[in-house]
Amino acid sequence: MRPNRAISTSSLAFIDVMSCGLGAVILLFILLDFNRPSDDVISPDAPVVNEDEANSRMAQRRADLIQAAEREKNKIQGLVSAVSTAMIDGSEKAAQLELISRAPEPTRPENINLDRSASGELIGMQVKGSRILIAFDTSASMSNENLIDIIVGMSDPSGKRLGSGKKWLQAKRTLLWVIKNAPRNSQIQVLAYSDSVKPLTRGWVSPKDGLIKVRQELKTRFPKGGTSLGVMLEYIEEKSLAPDSIYLITDGLPTISGKKNSGLKGFKECFKLGSSQNAYIDGKCRKAMFVGAIKRFQKTSTSVVNVILLPLEGDPKAAPLYFGWASFTKGMLFSPARGWPPR
Repeated sequence: MRPNRAISTSSLAFIDVMSCGLGAVILLFILLDFNRPSDDVISPDAPVVNEDEANSRMAQRRADLIQAAEREKNKIQGLVSAVSTAMIDGSEKAAQLELISRAPEPTRPENINLDRSASGELIGMQVKGSRILIAFDTSASMSNENLIDIIVGMSDPSGKRLGSGKKWLQAKRTLLWVIKNAPRNSQIQVLAYSDSVKPLTRGWVSPKDGLIKVRQELKTRFPKGGTSLGVMLEYIEEKSLAPDSIYLITDGLPTISGKKNSGLKGFKECFKLGSSQNAYIDGKCRKAMFVGAIKRFQKTSTSVVNVILLPLEGDPKAAPLYFGWASFTKGMLFSPARGWPPR
C-alpha cells in the first residue's frame, strides 16, 4: 500500500520563495550596474566635481540600495510566513481527513434479512402471477463470469467443465428459487433456451410438480451454445402461451438472432459475423438483436417481464437495456450477489 501523505491546500510552494529570492538578487545587479563606470573614476570628458559632492552622491546611492534590499527582505519574510501558515492549515486538514478515513463503517442490523426467500420477496421483487413463464438461459456464457474461463470450459466437449462453473451453479439455484416462491395456486412453465428452445416442463404445471421435473432436468443439462433471445420470444408467440408474467434468468445480450431477424435490416455485417460458430459478435449487433426481438414481441405481449441478470465480463450494455425492457412492462431487474441464493 502507498503511505499516507499529508495534503496541502496552499498554492504556494518552496519554489515560490526561491523565485522571490532570485528576483531580489537580480534587482540588486540591475541597480549596481557593474558595467557602468564608478563615480570615483574621472572620465576625461567629465566635468570636475569636488570631493564633498562626490561623497554625498555615494552616500545617497548606498542609502537607496539599502532601502531596496530592505524592501525585498520584508517581501521574502512575508512570503515565508504565508507558506508556513498554509502548511500548518494543510497539516490540520490532512489530520482531519486521516481521522475520517479511519472511522469505522456503519454496520447493518443483524435482524434485517434482505433475501426473505420464505415470503417470495427479493429486495422488492415478488414471484407472482397466475401463469408464470420462467425463461432460463442455458448458453455457454452462463457457466462463468470471466470470458477466459468460458473459453477454457468450451474446450471440453463433454460439457462437464462448463457444468461445474460457479455461475452455472448459481443460475440453477436461482431457477429453483423462483419456482419455490411461485404462488401455490399458480401454473408455471419453464423454458430453457440457448440457440434453440427446450421446455423443462410439460406445459403448464403446478409449482410443486414443476420443481420435481426441473430438478431432474438440471442433473443432466450443461450450458452450451450461443444465446438467442429472439428464438425464445418467438416460441412464446408461436405456441400462444400468453403468460401474465415472465421471469427471465440470463447474463447478457443475445449473440444469435431469432428466425425473423427482426431489427437487423441496417446491420448486414451481423449476418457475416454470425456465419461462423466461433465468430465474434460486436456490441452493435448484439444490441440490434435485442431491440429487434423485444419490439416484435411487445406488439402483442401484455406480460410483465422481470429480469434476473447474472454478471458477465465485457457486456456493459446488458443491464441498462434489460432494465428499460422490464420497466416498460412494469417489471423489475435484479442482479444478485455471487452467493445468492444460499444453498
